[in-house]
Amino acid sequence: MATSPDYIEFVMDCLEAAHTGLDLWYRPMFGEYCVYSGEKPLFFVCDNTVFVKRIECVAEPLATAEPRPPFPGAKDFVILDIEDTSLAGEVLLLLDKYKPMPKPKKRRK
Repeated sequence: MATSPDYIEFVMDCLEAAHTGLDLWYRPMFGEYCVYSGEKPLFFVCDNTVFVKRIECVAEPLATAEPRPPFPGAKDFVILDIEDTSLAGEVLLLLDKYKPMPKPKKRRK
């Protein structure tokens, strides 16, 4: 089941309510969405659920979060309770500060 347009708008409203001051936007990807800060991908929204990659900088605030793959064949991510705006804001700021930019793609010849 793909993420509904209403749900991604709800997610963005919750992130705005967290008052992080980040320039957040999203892009549809295969019926799901990826949320970005500038050009840095922060997390996925799949099946009306917000998924955060399991990286060290968010391990402590998301210690009790449920691990689950966002789609079949993927590694486990953790589920972010997007309605908890204080937690979402904390995770957003940590991801924006510590998550590295994606590696540039190699050009095809």
